[in-house]
Order: sequence, then C-alpha cells, then structure tokens
Amino acid sequence: MIEKNRVSIIQDNFLPAEQFAELKANICSPPFDWHWTPIIAYDNEETYLAQPSPGFFIHIVHENNMPFDPKYYNLFASILNHLNPEYAQNQDQPGTAAVIIGRIRCNLNHRLPEPYKYMYHSDLECLEDRVAAEWTTSILYINTNNGYTELETGEKIESVENRLVSFPANIEHRGVTQTDEQTRIVVNFNYLKMTEAGQEARRKGQVGEEQYKSRRNREGKEV
Repeated sequence: MIEKNRVSIIQDNFLPAEQFAELKANICSPPFDWHWTPIIAYDNEETYLAQPSPGFFIHIVHENNMPFDPKYYNLFASILNHLNPEYAQNQDQPGTAAVIIGRIRCNLNHRLPEPYKYMYHSDLECLEDRVAAEWTTSILYINTNNGYTELETGEKIESVENRLVSFPANIEHRGVTQTDEQTRIVVNFNYLKMTEAGQEARRKGQVGEEQYKSRRNREGKEV
C-alpha cells in the first residue's frame, strides 16, 4: 500500500518479507559495527549548549561515491532497485543503476525516559536547494517503536517495521526518540532516481553528484 501525505510517500511492507528479515538480522547482529556520534544537527554552538544532544550511533554504508563497508554493501545494494522500481523494470541490461546514491547510513537511537526531538535538518544541506529538491530522502524503519520522524510540514511518520517514507531531500525533518523499545533503528537513503532524461543529464554532469561530493568535502558538513 502506498499512502500519500502531502510531501511524503509512505510504503508499508516495503521489502519482501524474506529480504527484510535478512536485512534486519544482519543489522541487529553483534558483528554489525556501530560508531557513536555526540551531535546530530544544530544551528550553532549556542543552540547546542542550550539543548545538548543525547547523540546516537551510526553505521555508514555508502558515501562520496564509494561503499564504506564492502562486507555489508551488497546487502544494501539489493534494496536500490526497490527505490525506483518503474525504471529498474524497464531496463534491458541487468545491473543498470536505478538510482544514484549520495549516502546510505544506518542510525540507532537508544531509549530515553522522555522523547527527545532533534533539530530539523536536511540530509543534503551541502547542495543548493534547487538541486536537493531533485533528490530523494528515504527512511526505512527496521523495528517498531513509539519514536517517529517529523517533517517541517508537520507530518509525523511512526516507526513501523519494514515501512519506508520518502520525500524531497530539501525538506527538513527530524527524528524523535522512543521510550518503549531498547533501540530505534532506521536506514537512511539519499539518492537521485534515474530516468531516461536523467541518464542524459548524468552524462552531461548536471545531476549534482560532483556538487554533492565537492561541496560536502569543502564545507565539512554533516548531512
């Protein structure tokens, strides 16, 4: 089922059950490494000091046009065609990329006594707004809990296992932590959907890939 709520599109039971079970089992297994980051997003130091972030854990799968963790990359690469199925189904050559990936990252929030609302942010703040609007941010929820995602439009998306929410990458959003389950785990995808016109734009270097990479490196922004 696809439910349209203004700027966001919600897809429940996004992945086939067997594929999702394999993904979840790997992400929740002890060998899957997580790295602590104390800061998620804030406007300036004054804002951060006024409301210190509880931090979260991350696992970067892919960024800056290359996989960070080859051991797990294929597990996530198999999801990409599901992000743009119409294009993938119409390609004669197997392995044709259905999306251009900016970043794939797993996030893990630990349980807190009270819900914590992180700062609104765009995952592609390193891109100009008009370029970021052509990209898509998708969030895949790995487990069900009472945390949620909130968009700047006021939309709230509950954390439901195997649910995917997608919206234009220039839309600001924030995570809200859970109080019930021990963890809240999501996989965040930032990508450009390929189209026949997009293939031509990519060849001409007009889709923002290099802009994403060069501006992020130059400005050192966390997106």
